[in-house]
Amino acid sequence: MRIKDGLLLCKVGDSSVVMATGSSMHLQGLTTLNETGEFIWSQLTTDTDEDTVVRNMCDAFEVDEQTARADVHAFLQMLQNADFLV
Repeated sequence: MRIKDGLLLCKVGDSSVVMATGSSMHLQGLTTLNETGEFIWSQLTTDTDEDTVVRNMCDAFEVDEQTARADVHAFLQMLQNADFLV
């Protein structure tokens, strides 16, 4: 899985905002991400899987696997519901 083409993560002040461009312009609204969301988003810029994202999150944030897996799964569900993933 990966982020759909045409979705960009932009810095606006201290915030990270997802913006739609090109063929993704049909997606409306802005999505803001916290530090964890930004990290997970960065993992999804190339094709990957949930287990890899969980492992990388454990390494980056020194969090236990159970917590990382729950957070990653919830975030991926949000992205799927927003039609951000392919």
